[in-house]
Amino acid sequence: MVSRSAQLPRVAFAIPNPRFRVGCVRFRPLKPDGDRSRDRPKPNAPYTICLSFLILFSFSILQAGCNPKSLLVPDEDPTPAARERMSISQESARAVDLLVSTPAVPAKEKLIEKLETEGQVFSLPEAISFALQNNPRLLVAAAAVEQARGQEQVAFAPFLPELWLDTRYGASTPPLSPGAPGPVGAIIPTGTGSTTFAQAELDFQWTLWDFGRTAGRYGQAVTRERLAGLQLVRLKQTVALDTTAAYLAVLLAQASSKVQDQAVKQGESVLADARSRLKGGVADKDDVLRAEVQLSEAREALVVARQQEFDSLARLNYAMGRNVSMPLQVIDWKAQPRFERTLPECLEIAAANRQEVAMARQAVAQARYGLQAASGEFLPKIYVRVGSGYVAGEGVRTGWQEGAGIHLDQPIYGGGRRQGQQRTAEADIRHADAQAQALFDTISLEVNLAYRSVHATAERIPLADTAVKQARENLRLVRAKYKNGNATPTDVVDAETANTRSEQRYYSVIYQYLDALARLEYALGTPPETTLEQAPEELPPARLLPPVTPRKDLP
Repeated sequence: MVSRSAQLPRVAFAIPNPRFRVGCVRFRPLKPDGDRSRDRPKPNAPYTICLSFLILFSFSILQAGCNPKSLLVPDEDPTPAARERMSISQESARAVDLLVSTPAVPAKEKLIEKLETEGQVFSLPEAISFALQNNPRLLVAAAAVEQARGQEQVAFAPFLPELWLDTRYGASTPPLSPGAPGPVGAIIPTGTGSTTFAQAELDFQWTLWDFGRTAGRYGQAVTRERLAGLQLVRLKQTVALDTTAAYLAVLLAQASSKVQDQAVKQGESVLADARSRLKGGVADKDDVLRAEVQLSEAREALVVARQQEFDSLARLNYAMGRNVSMPLQVIDWKAQPRFERTLPECLEIAAANRQEVAMARQAVAQARYGLQAASGEFLPKIYVRVGSGYVAGEGVRTGWQEGAGIHLDQPIYGGGRRQGQQRTAEADIRHADAQAQALFDTISLEVNLAYRSVHATAERIPLADTAVKQARENLRLVRAKYKNGNATPTDVVDAETANTRSEQRYYSVIYQYLDALARLEYALGTPPETTLEQAPEELPPARLLPPVTPRKDLP
């Protein structure tokens, strides 16, 4: 932990000789006899005024720089747009509650009409497009790309010449030279007294050859910029996948809510009929208890389904970059797209489209550029330096000055720093190669898993569809027997439970299949929506999803 005092600038004064001069006063050590007659001050008004002004100006600058408050960055509140992410009106909160409430509520229909009017009803392509424009993660990645471009510009600058203007004004005592030596020479005094000087100099320097130092650093900067761009593209695909998964989760939650809402209504009808039969003496207490248990389970499942719908809507808003508490309406899915690619085709597509493959190549190139820059540190640096300026003052030679030279700087010994940098660069190359191999294995694994998931869920769809048909037929037969007096309310409850579970299972498999397609699309690295959303003329033959039909044949 560095203390605050250690971070402030320090001022030190050194006295090299007991005979020194401050301003216009010269001090000498006292003689043994205490005679001070020869140590009287000799005034030099211009020099005194100039030096006093410099001292006062220096101390004012030091006081400003040593002020701890000047080192602190003022705290800033979040922008109004960021604050809005944490707030929601009461009207919006009631709208969200209505969206996850019973479908038969009249206010919900008015709310949906209002959402359609205000443009808050999103299809999947619209949701993905909105997310790609508003997700904060993409804004962060875009800023990283701009930072990398700025660093690339900085790395390219050493290839070009440097030109700058140096100016200075000062004064010196007789024991000192008039000013420190400049880039092309020093100011020459004309005598042995005090001096004042002013100098303006225009300097030019151009590095002719540094044996790969600048080229290696520039190559690293270029690869970092490319990596940032590739990461931005991949992050867009990630945001599209997150939006698609959240969108499908909303659809599944809404379908589950509809199924459970109908199960509650049917459970209430069965319970009412069982109680009536119990009063008539044609049913047992066990039938009523079974109906009550079935209705309780249906109501609990409805509460869970509504919670899942609310959670999925919040996650979809989050993926889209909206306020997570804002109301949102989605459009139900209409078709089940088919997938007929083989595994070798998928692997070839992934190798050609995955951004991580290009990232691995750029990482290896960046490591090799780093080795080039580290190796150049052992070799000399050749550059040209030219300077021209003008000197004015008192006690110095005045006039124009010019100078030029070709410099060769050869490092001899750096305590092992260059050797350590070279070893680090060589290790970076091995690390990048191994990381690329691991990345290719990871891509292959992701494609295999996503491919198997698509085919497995596709095979489960007909099985779930068969179960739904059988459960519906069984429920129809049980109700017919119940009307004829050949079945008990318990039989109807069991049939209702089996039918509800089969429908839940069917919708779960359907949306798992669509989610598997989206994840395979992400594993292949193809643009979003190429598999799930196609033009009508390009849409392969598909079976429409069966709607959740209300049951009107209750006794």
